Amino acid sequence: MSIISLKSVRYAYRNKYQTVQALEDINCSFEQGVMYAIVGKSGSGKSTMLSLMAGLDLPDEGDVIFQGTSTRTLNLDTFRRNDAAMIYQSFRLFPLMTALENVMYPMELHGVRPRDAKKRAEEYIKSVDLTDVVFNRFPSMLSGGEQQRIAIARALAMDTNIILADEPTGNLDSTTSRNIMALLAQLAHERNYCVVVVTHDIGVLDMMDVTYQMRDGILMKE
Repeated sequence: MSIISLKSVRYAYRNKYQTVQALEDINCSFEQGVMYAIVGKSGSGKSTMLSLMAGLDLPDEGDVIFQGTSTRTLNLDTFRRNDAAMIYQSFRLFPLMTALENVMYPMELHGVRPRDAKKRAEEYIKSVDLTDVVFNRFPSMLSGGEQQRIAIARALAMDTNIILADEPTGNLDSTTSRNIMALLAQLAHERNYCVVVVTHDIGVLDMMDVTYQMRDGILMKE
């Protein structure tokens, strides 16, 4: 059974000069325990689709449905905080927080006591194959691969069922990229996450369970 799906979704970007149709009648569903890829050229609509799934915006037509309920009827702030964790190409770690504090942050927002948040954050960081050496380091002191692992640990700390990753390996070398994708696949297969990855890196598609191709706002299953 799907945890999130898109039904007849259309979306366009508009300004006073023109309208650009970004998504055209998107219909698809995503299940827990599966790792998905959405591939396509820049500007094809794949990141727009991910942003709608994350509740960052609403479609012009159609619905994004989370556990049977349209995001149109959800409190999107609550949905983003509790139900869909985003991972970005640029990592988006807080530069003045240590690695440990970055992972603690979403738990503290949920009212977890600092002492308990610290213990759980240490466990999450270790679960993404990092050691206590990085706990008190700031993002600027970490490699790109380490920063992305901390970003993944922070996503785990949000305690959601969905991880949405927008070009998570775009700033990484090929070896590190495959290691990060292997970690995301492990989260899907061993911890029952629904993992959706937007990528242009065809070198990692062999690691996906399901691949979709986005072309000019039209989604096709490979």
